[in-house]
Amino acid sequence: MRWLLVRPAASGTGGLEDLRRELEAHGQTVRAVVYRRRNPLYKNKGVKALYIRWILRGLARIARAERPEVILVYKGETLGPDLLERFKAETGAVLINLFPDNPLLTIPFECLEPYDLILSKERYGIRALELAGLRTLYYLPHYCDPALHHQVELTPAERERYGAEVSFVGHHYPYRERFFRELADLPLALWGRGWERAASPAVRQLARRATVSDRALLCVFSGSRINLNLHHPLNDIVGVNDRTFFLAGSRAFQLVDWKADLGEFFKEGEEIVTYRSPAECRNLIGYYRAHPDEAAAIALNAQRRAYRDHTCQRRVEELLDVVASRFGKG
Repeated sequence: MRWLLVRPAASGTGGLEDLRRELEAHGQTVRAVVYRRRNPLYKNKGVKALYIRWILRGLARIARAERPEVILVYKGETLGPDLLERFKAETGAVLINLFPDNPLLTIPFECLEPYDLILSKERYGIRALELAGLRTLYYLPHYCDPALHHQVELTPAERERYGAEVSFVGHHYPYRERFFRELADLPLALWGRGWERAASPAVRQLARRATVSDRALLCVFSGSRINLNLHHPLNDIVGVNDRTFFLAGSRAFQLVDWKADLGEFFKEGEEIVTYRSPAECRNLIGYYRAHPDEAAAIALNAQRRAYRDHTCQRRVEELLDVVASRFGKG
């Protein structure tokens, strides 16, 4: 089948290169285009709307020329319902949205209805949208990619730069700052945008560099005895974030705040360890710092489970089965 992958970026998480690669490995033809351009025109409030319309007109021309059988949109928060209906009318393609967060939070409702299929990892959002009358939703959790998420051996220089007893990778939010105020006396490293501007001096001093990706991200995962994982309280209501699978695939021991869906993916106490309060998190940090062999065994179990059940390949195979069963394409 011919696929048009409409994505917010050409690289990084928004590039979906892992999913593109797996689709092509399964015999699909994929053309990828970007609907968001991070440049001065996009950031200028006075011309941003006009610039976005210019980008979207270009997407429509590409769709007409490519005549895809499936158009897969990743996020797509700037793609209005008129453009989506044009995509369908002019190409006859199945229109799919893959939304990595809670669709109730960051995408306008009117932009959801034109899709033939909406893929979401958030069951709460799915139930709420079904209650409103949508019947196009499908539960597809996040995943890891063994080519991207694996353990690495750090060089001495990397160990000096990225190593830590306890780490967290994620951007600053006030609720996260409040959480880390409770742990600020621990040997903790915070990676991500905004931590250097935290209101709390104790939290600010934990900040490392703004962002880490690619090998640097794996160095943080592998160079930390304990990796903390905090879900977003609005994006992840019962669902599980991508970081959970990235850490598991990287064989990195993680302590993660409890979510209702977690037990579906990893076995508590054997493949993952959860906490429900800062105090419990602190106690678990102390325990696993004192018992590194137990932490290493759990991390290994998590990687084995992730590589067996929660890979990009598995999710793409499920997606292709859904497209074939619902739309007769395949």
